[in-house]
Amino acid sequence: MDILDFFFPKKCVGCGKFGDYICKDCLVAIWEPEPGPVPAGLDGLTCLWAYDGLVKKIIKNAKYNGRFDALRFLIQNAKYEVKNDLLIVPVPLHKNRLRERGFNQSLIIAKTVSEIWHLELNDCLIRVKDTGHQTLRNRNERLMAPKNAFVVSTKIQDLPSRILLVDDVMTTGATLSECARTLKKAGVKKVWGLVLAR
Repeated sequence: MDILDFFFPKKCVGCGKFGDYICKDCLVAIWEPEPGPVPAGLDGLTCLWAYDGLVKKIIKNAKYNGRFDALRFLIQNAKYEVKNDLLIVPVPLHKNRLRERGFNQSLIIAKTVSEIWHLELNDCLIRVKDTGHQTLRNRNERLMAPKNAFVVSTKIQDLPSRILLVDDVMTTGATLSECARTLKKAGVKKVWGLVLAR
């Protein structure tokens, strides 16, 4: 037993049972998302979980309370494969949002994926437009908000030809599409997406 587990035992986010962040009974009760369309600009998309129930609770807990352990547990227990020649790039936050929140959840997810699959990570995308909170917007406003919101860092000399773009939650897919468009405009040939939930 880890010393931290002794003093701070893991407890299931779903039912409160001690032992792990999600117990076996609760883990089988969460599900993968239904197959859906791939956002424009992406060459493929992997969604690990459906954004509902326990998964939704875990993601919100991480985003608003900084509770990342259960988030990592979700990634580690998902069934997916990642090609071994991809550069992992997280969807960036605007500096105002990063200052407000203190962390980029997509970067934390991207780091976990890179550790699991032993892939290089680079935060070469920069969000230059503060798109604000999406929760109060309707679908059309969400689709338009990310337009021209991203640029590729001038510090990056040579972008690889194949990138895995990582985000936490996909709703309309507009953010992923705009990121992919920006990367391809900069010379990237193929961009795949990976989101924790849809």
